[in-house]
Formats: sequence, C-alpha cells, structure tokens
Amino acid sequence: MGYRWKPSASQRRAFAERMQDPSEREAYEQRKREKADKRRAGSQYDYAKAGGNYIPTKIQFDIALRAIGELDLTPQEIDACNQVVGAYTCNEKTHHDNIHIVNEFVRNGKIKF
Repeated sequence: MGYRWKPSASQRRAFAERMQDPSEREAYEQRKREKADKRRAGSQYDYAKAGGNYIPTKIQFDIALRAIGELDLTPQEIDACNQVVGAYTCNEKTHHDNIHIVNEFVRNGKIKF
C-alpha cells in the first residue's frame, strides 16, 4: 500500500482553530461541496444502465420520513422519499437514485443524524 499523508498534531490543532471562525468554516464547507459536485458532474458512470436496485436500510427509511415531515422538498425529492419509505416497509427494491437523493439530505447537512 502506498504512502498516505496524515496531518501532524500541530497541523490538526491549527486546522481546529481555523474552523472556530464561522466564515472560515463556511468557506471550507463550500470548497468541499464544490469539489464533490465537480466530481459527481464529471462521473462517466451510467446509473440507468447499471440497473442498481436495492432495499433501503432502516436509517434511510428514518431519514426519508424525517425529510418528508421537516423539509421543504421538491416534487422529485418527495417522490424519492415515498419510494424509499414504501420499499423499506414492503422489503422491496427501489432504484438507487431514490436512495441517493435521501442520502444527500444527510450529506448536505439538511438533516442531522
């Protein structure tokens, strides 16, 4: 296995101090979001062809229920949440795009879990 860089103790302390500043933290989070969006946009993976259908987990079910009750959702997000809830309760598979939408609520910080 190759070399993997890890920050030293002083570097971790310096980073933690920088993250105490709300503007610095927001700038850091924004850079992380932009990097993740760029990585997803450039992906060559064809999800529709992959045929990924999965049974949602209990956590995804809970997230979907909370999202329906707590968030102002788009029609696509509402449909994805309903699909995940229905698939979990009936122990059936749903397309992974629906699960992905539900997982994005936690990943983007809309729901704390």
